[in-house]
Amino acid sequence: MKILALDTSTELCSVALAIDGGMLSHAVMAGNRHSELLLPMVDELLADAGWRLDEMDGLAYGRGPGSFTGLRIACGAVQGLAFGRGCRRSA
Repeated sequence: MKILALDTSTELCSVALAIDGGMLSHAVMAGNRHSELLLPMVDELLADAGWRLDEMDGLAYGRGPGSFTGLRIACGAVQGLAFGRGCRRSA
């Protein structure tokens, strides 16, 4: 199973890729720059792992606790990525 997870609920902006029990992640202290850093970090992580977004079995985001704006950034990014790859349902 391959899952891409995003978290922007705190000053740390992080993306992680869980693949069959292993994990690869990138994180930076973003302050208030999550929205400009997040998607390039996703691209970089997937490239480093040698995977494409359409090969993911699931997408996830950290739902807090944390700032409301930060939660919206990760939630919106995951929704946009899922919509772009044709996902119609979330669990």
